[in-house]
Amino acid sequence: MAKKFLSSFLQTLFGAVIALGVFSFTGFPVNAQGVGAVSIGSATINGSNVNISVSASDLPDSDDGKFYLFSEKPYQGTVAGTPIASAAMGGSVAFQVPLNNKTADCRLYDKFQVAVLQGGQYVAVAGAKYITNPEALASASPARKNNGKKGLILDGAKIGNGNTENSQLGVQQAAYNINLEDVIGGNGQVVYDYNGKTYNFDSSYLSQYDHCIRTCTQQGMGVTIVLLNPRAAGEEFMISPSSRGGKALYYMMNTSEDKGLEYLEAVVSYLAYRYNGQNGFGQVDNWVIGNEVNAKNVWNYSSVNDLMAYAQLYADELRVCYNAIKSRNANAYVCISLDQNWTQVHNTGSYYSARATLEAINACITAQGNIDWGLAEHPYNYPMTWTTFWSPKNETAQAMIRHDINTPYLSMENIEQLTDYMCQPAMRNTKGAVRPILLTEVGYSSTQGEEAQAAAIVYAYQRVATNQYIKLIAFNRQTDYPLEVSQGLSVGLSKQDGTRKLAFEFYQQMNGPNAGTYIQRAAQIMGIADWNAAMNAR
Repeated sequence: MAKKFLSSFLQTLFGAVIALGVFSFTGFPVNAQGVGAVSIGSATINGSNVNISVSASDLPDSDDGKFYLFSEKPYQGTVAGTPIASAAMGGSVAFQVPLNNKTADCRLYDKFQVAVLQGGQYVAVAGAKYITNPEALASASPARKNNGKKGLILDGAKIGNGNTENSQLGVQQAAYNINLEDVIGGNGQVVYDYNGKTYNFDSSYLSQYDHCIRTCTQQGMGVTIVLLNPRAAGEEFMISPSSRGGKALYYMMNTSEDKGLEYLEAVVSYLAYRYNGQNGFGQVDNWVIGNEVNAKNVWNYSSVNDLMAYAQLYADELRVCYNAIKSRNANAYVCISLDQNWTQVHNTGSYYSARATLEAINACITAQGNIDWGLAEHPYNYPMTWTTFWSPKNETAQAMIRHDINTPYLSMENIEQLTDYMCQPAMRNTKGAVRPILLTEVGYSSTQGEEAQAAAIVYAYQRVATNQYIKLIAFNRQTDYPLEVSQGLSVGLSKQDGTRKLAFEFYQQMNGPNAGTYIQRAAQIMGIADWNAAMNAR
């Protein structure tokens, strides 16, 4: 990448960390009169305990020469309550405290803070850190179903029950949604004991999800589940307090109050357990937390208008879900969801660009204990209704999709810009590897002709097939959806009456023995003379 981009990125990340410091969230050394320079290096599970390492290049003032360790909830911004351990101050100090797994005092979701006594009061001297290896608790971690990258957002009516369409299509990766509020409460016939409390979940909704996930697993597909948080009467405690006044499709999950936090921990833990491939209900390999969270006023509503504060709330939500899922299945991916507005901002304060949101979330997570999250991206065309991107609608549209890192929009035409960006050292995972990138939603409308839709699907799939960093592409969708059709998005492989479009055939054949024929047909439709060059392979 160009030095100019790298410099810009690092400035952005540094600015994000500074902003976090305002909220006392950063894990970087704190330098202020009287509190020295102290940092928590790590918090990791080791057997039944949590090991916390602390270092200090400048010891703080202290009444008694001791460091005190606190265990806090995500929403706590200052030290509170009683310390859980203490040790003599030094340049390097190691704490070991019980994890208390499966009890009401479980610390799996807590953050750890170090304080000293000054004038008889506990004063925080380091940024808080979370546990970063919840997978240490996973007793069942099945191998991922890496049978291919060709995915589809499924029509629930065409899953099993004698319907063989998914097998005919050769779907390798299935995508489906779960509403958390569907699971909580209801008939309460599913009883789940978690961390010292009993929860009752709805068996009727779970049985529907069971059918979809189990059938897909039996048919050899990998499964991606998007966890969504709509409003439901009597279950408003699942919504963040900052989100309850709005009107949106989905809302920020609640990590700011005990009841909402505990229910979120329990329901996500249960779903990850139920669908870990060991219980007869099927296997979920990928979990996406929320939908297009940068478009917050529509898909992840919160009244918080400051990007860093918003990112912190989402980072808390992501981490809770991450710890719940990874403690049940170490091989699962847990992903951030973003849309195609890479640097474009629609309405300041209500809609953030995907890149700025990603950088802010990454800064929050890195500062508080880095974890191996993945990225779920939706690189639709611009405009979304314009399928023939090879013939841009107008000059404005043409300017929106560029082959540089500052492109306003991402699409399958310039998707290499996303993977190049994610290859940057600051965006890599804890092992230095490029994080998993999943294209969990992208579709092409047949309103510009069935040939255009079919060709676009082949092109998009080939872009993924030739990019080593992208794990899957899930096309939207198997069958036209009435609301989308009314918006000019007839993106299904089949019409609402079941009539199959040309896209059905192209999707079916684009990765089999006849793939070359369909690539040639797509190239002819699109006017691409050099197909390999058009792939921008990575």
